[in-house]
Amino acid sequence: MNLILLGVLGYVVVQLGIGLVISRRIHSEEDYLIAGRSLGYPLATFTIFATWFGAETCIGAAGSIYESGLAGGSSDPFGYGLCLLLMGLFFAVPLWKRKITTLADVFRQRYSVGVERIAAVLMIPTSVIWGAAQIRAFGQVLSASSELDVTVTITIAAAVVIVYTISGGLLADAWTDLLQGVALIGGLVILAMVVFANGGAQRLAEVPAGRLQVLGGGELPVLALLEEWAIPVCGSVL
Repeated sequence: MNLILLGVLGYVVVQLGIGLVISRRIHSEEDYLIAGRSLGYPLATFTIFATWFGAETCIGAAGSIYESGLAGGSSDPFGYGLCLLLMGLFFAVPLWKRKITTLADVFRQRYSVGVERIAAVLMIPTSVIWGAAQIRAFGQVLSASSELDVTVTITIAAAVVIVYTISGGLLADAWTDLLQGVALIGGLVILAMVVFANGGAQRLAEVPAGRLQVLGGGELPVLALLEEWAIPVCGSVL
């Protein structure tokens, strides 16, 4: 068993341990679903970062940027980053003041119980699909670090996520997100050091200027460019 796999397995064990420890602090539905409204800025910042810029960004968006330059990241992470800023500026405070537990509660307060249920039915499948994408990427990493089949590793990844989420709810998820965020930032810093130590600066200087433009250097029509940014921003807000 190689050191990379041991490191990944140790990481998984720590996540499970966090879920089990945090579970002792869960005493009510509010504790489980929204961490008792007491995350604080540091923990909330890391959980938002790790949630929005997780596996799909590291694997999917990185591949898209590799193929198309920074314009390949118009949707993720740049579009979603803009969406987070807009949510913080215009929606976070009003939603907090409503003391809601789930987003479906907004529709009940504004309309009716029937509309709340319809909203929940519409939101649940997309949330499951989004979560499945994260778990699949986790499984891909485990498979790449071992000789296990990707189906097996995805199953393991799903089991780990289910166990610590069921045990500790949002608070456990937030603390594991903190761990993931630190690991992600640390990994990127180490990767950047390795790249620049091996001629990365020279390679970067050789990259065509067009590949370093977030808006694509005028190659995309204006409407297509607006669509690229509108999908993550308007789609997530709505």
